[in-house]
Amino acid sequence: MRYSFSLFGSTVFCSVLSLGMLTGCQPEATSPTNEPVQQQSPTPADTSQNALDWPGSYQGVIPCADCPGIKMTLQLDANQGYQLTRYYQERADEPEQTEGEFRWSSDGRQIQLDDAAGSQFLVGENRLLMLNPQGERISGELAAQYWLDKQQDTAAQSADNGLNIAGKWQLTELLQKAVDADNKVFLQFDNAGRVSGYTGCNRLTGGYQLQGPKLSFTPLATTRMACLQETIEPQLLDVLSKVDNISIAGDELSLNRARMAPLARFTRLPENADE
Repeated sequence: MRYSFSLFGSTVFCSVLSLGMLTGCQPEATSPTNEPVQQQSPTPADTSQNALDWPGSYQGVIPCADCPGIKMTLQLDANQGYQLTRYYQERADEPEQTEGEFRWSSDGRQIQLDDAAGSQFLVGENRLLMLNPQGERISGELAAQYWLDKQQDTAAQSADNGLNIAGKWQLTELLQKAVDADNKVFLQFDNAGRVSGYTGCNRLTGGYQLQGPKLSFTPLATTRMACLQETIEPQLLDVLSKVDNISIAGDELSLNRARMAPLARFTRLPENADE
């Protein structure tokens, strides 16, 4: 019994000793530091929103059930504002205009307007594809006709040819008759193919195309204010519908048709001129 106890005690002693030796061989624990762990943010994938030069004016003629086509112009601004014009060919006298804001889809490939229809478009390089109300591509034989193409900076191109139409112009002569110098009638052209102005009674907005000296306007929309007295608005709108070319000499702009005498003349106003 004494032998067994002594052997058992020796075994216990060796086990404890072995445990102590193993403990002493363990590496010292590293105390945690207070330095923050640096995490690299993932690089965002290229999307239409962040990789394409999408601001600008887009145009196209999309299918129409009861007319030859719907001429559509969509201006997208960098601040996510938009102006949308729809003109139903041979069915309407004036285009329908909507403006507001749009938002991007979560994948940065599509936009949705805040108009009543919630219009959606797939954004490609220099093109927009109109989608159906579910945000899907329109199928069928006419599917290829739902593209809107980005318009070139026609005003800037014409400036390279010596025709800088961008800016604000006040009417001085209409149908070879001088206009009162105190009149407030003007046209204002921007570099994105948009024109706005005042007819003497109503505001007007629309688009234009300028290739060299050749000028054409899209159908122009006007407000419907009741004029207190007779104005030159009817004659001015008729002239704008007939213009096909321009000439600029100094600060004078002439709107012409073919080689006839100028239909209207304007003078350039300073950028900060009051309307």
